Amino acid sequence: MNNLKSTITEQLQQLQMFMHRSSFRGRGGRKHNPHRGQGRILSLLKMKDEISQRELSYLLDMSRQSLAELLAKLESSGYITREASAADKRILTIKLTDEGKKAANEVGDTTSETPQALNCLNDEELQTFSEYLGRVIKSYEEQYPEEDFEERRKKMEEFKSGYNRGYGRRHGHYHRGGRK
Repeated sequence: MNNLKSTITEQLQQLQMFMHRSSFRGRGGRKHNPHRGQGRILSLLKMKDEISQRELSYLLDMSRQSLAELLAKLESSGYITREASAADKRILTIKLTDEGKKAANEVGDTTSETPQALNCLNDEELQTFSEYLGRVIKSYEEQYPEEDFEERRKKMEEFKSGYNRGYGRRHGHYHRGGRK
């Protein structure tokens, strides 16, 4: 049984390597990958072109230092600006520039793409595979109780669903039904 667990662990590592490699291969010559670095930031800013650095750090589950490095690159490329909030100078607000909006539009829309590698499984197999992965993920979550993975996932879903439900842009703020 231990031999089988070792084999499965190796297979998962190989799968991770393939997924990582495929994430570097852009489609259609796209410059930024929506699953990596600057592309992740542009993907979120595409949905909400103004966000606090703290909220961005939380949603992306990135350290402040790592995020600051990526933001510096985006800023030097002319894609974003970082400004102190008028309400609280301690809060940095990240905004897309016009050039940044163009770059964000180049980032692939991942919601409409189906990972091709999973096409080898039928619907029943996909369901079973998803259940197995869910159990393995739950086991990892139990190993790291200090991390609130579910809360982070919910916040990201709220962020995405707010955009998808029709929060509109007006003067750089997101609102719904005419209220701010």
